[in-house]
Amino acid sequence: MMILDHPVALVIGTVLCARRSAAEITAEAAARRLRMPTDQFLHIEAGQGHITRTDIHRLCSLYRVPEEAVALTSMATVPWHPGTERPRTANNPLTAPRHDRAYGSTERLSTVMRHSGQVRWLSPSIPPPLRAPVLAAADDLPSARVTWPAPRPRDVFILDEKALKQAGRDTAAQIRHLLGLREAGAQIHLLPLPPHVGEVIELTLPGGTVLADGHLHPAYQESDERSTDIDNALAATISGTDPLQQAFARQTAGERSVR
Repeated sequence: MMILDHPVALVIGTVLCARRSAAEITAEAAARRLRMPTDQFLHIEAGQGHITRTDIHRLCSLYRVPEEAVALTSMATVPWHPGTERPRTANNPLTAPRHDRAYGSTERLSTVMRHSGQVRWLSPSIPPPLRAPVLAAADDLPSARVTWPAPRPRDVFILDEKALKQAGRDTAAQIRHLLGLREAGAQIHLLPLPPHVGEVIELTLPGGTVLADGHLHPAYQESDERSTDIDNALAATISGTDPLQQAFARQTAGERSVR
């Protein structure tokens, strides 16, 4: 069963729009393939229209990415208990998280990020878009093979202060990279985050807001208390001495003492 009265429709529509653009196919041509008015088709790309499993497969075939259809239809499908008519989740199936576990899930997230008007990323570690080149080159995770959009002035990244320790001997290079991104306009904050706070990415799309819980195999859901975690972290930012600048000063002082 496919139910698209859910924030994941924003993700599906955005990915389909990006794949159509990459295939250099007009919205009018795609709408003709589905035998629907162009306006109705554009509502689908905005995550605000109904689309069937067959429609998704037809569009992915037209865009020459047939493998994408499996992931997109999986995100749109509500699982059911065998032999019953009740959804698996005890929560409202229209708001429960929808997982993207199929191959290419991280690349689809980066695609949605490119189309987002604003990204707010809360993370206990250094997220891929902020990793220094020397660290990214040594990363063997799937996210390392993804081309992430560069942080923009309106994007916000809130990192746990312990995240810098992950850089090891390249800590100074990572701090310099973060400071360079900040000078280019990105909003990057270093804070002592509570232990329970995990990675959450808030994406503001033309049709609404969706949260991605994690970046490797994201679970998409509506804006809820996880957005509040971001708000609370931003409220905790302090004026005065900048924690990132402090970390850089300590690191460079340590390097001088070693010499």
